Amino acid sequence: MSSVDAELIPLDDYPDIGGDWRRLEADAEASPFIAWPWVSVWIKHLPGRIAPFVFRVRDERGIVALALLVYGRERGIRGLLGGRSMRLQETGDLDLDGITIEYSGLLARRGQEQACYRALFDTLAAKRFWHTLRMSATADTAIIRAALPPPLRAFSVIERPSYFVDLAALRAEGSSYIDSRGASTRSGLRRTQRAYEKHGPIEIRAAADATEALAWLDELRVLHERYWERKGKRGSFGSAFFCAFHADLVRENTANGFAQLLRITAGDLVVGYLYNLVWRRRAYFYNAGLNYGALEKQDRPGFLAHRVAIEKYLAEGLELYDFLAGDGDYKRMMSTHARTLNWLTVRRPGWRLALETLGILVGKRSSQGVPIEDLAPGGVVALRE
Repeated sequence: MSSVDAELIPLDDYPDIGGDWRRLEADAEASPFIAWPWVSVWIKHLPGRIAPFVFRVRDERGIVALALLVYGRERGIRGLLGGRSMRLQETGDLDLDGITIEYSGLLARRGQEQACYRALFDTLAAKRFWHTLRMSATADTAIIRAALPPPLRAFSVIERPSYFVDLAALRAEGSSYIDSRGASTRSGLRRTQRAYEKHGPIEIRAAADATEALAWLDELRVLHERYWERKGKRGSFGSAFFCAFHADLVRENTANGFAQLLRITAGDLVVGYLYNLVWRRRAYFYNAGLNYGALEKQDRPGFLAHRVAIEKYLAEGLELYDFLAGDGDYKRMMSTHARTLNWLTVRRPGWRLALETLGILVGKRSSQGVPIEDLAPGGVVALRE
């Protein structure tokens, strides 16, 4: 990449961020979580006390990269010792961050991602007001490792698989989804389908408009909360911010297909609802409300719901069905491939990093995570049952 101008700008001083974001998005490999439909709703719902910065990189052709960074004090003992962080499209507030972004990273022009990350790190290295940059559930770990300049250090504090079904590969092979699964999964899927078919034909339908989608989102919420209450826990919809954010996301993005509510029924029985993000011919499973307890045997509404959703998207020509991060058995059983997502911290040198390395701050060594240079190579892995 030729010489660039990289800078941090207060979001309030960037009135045309929406136009610039959408123009760059057309030339970038963006996940739905850094796409403007999601980002614009996030900005809209941030409380006034949160003041993001925009990281912007420009060259002679125009804007090369954009990202939103929030600066704040660390929680816990680091906060008491003056630790301050920058977070990529998160706030550090557990309630606000409960909407959970994945595949986070820079919005960068295709082919120039490594240079843009280097520009980010060089820009931050010149600033003295931060100690840690936090990035959640990124698939850009290899790029970040290549771009990171000394003396900055990067660590993976969490590593999770993200399972998915490669619909494009199934289509190219001429294979049905169920025939792609191993014998035990095929048998389980078929038993579950037969059990639900006793109530009537299986049907899956997408909400026709925003009004219907919002009604289904509310029904999904009821089933979702009922499931977690039985476990003695609070579900996602226990947060007012989460509810308001997703009501707006669905209201504004059902018509364009970005937010999709699916209703799965067996005759008159509601099996459940899936809430997916559909972006660039890929579907990302975001949330669900499933009707547990409707059957005495084979009571696996999620098993059926995901199967018919996968088959729907396969028939419609989508390329991928992504279960997002997590190591649930059903995700592994139902998927054809997996990739690794990392929750990363980038640290500047100093006494805090030295003390944490020695275990003085938290009482054990290597508390900051696995050094990024020690991680196994990432990439997509085909699964076998």
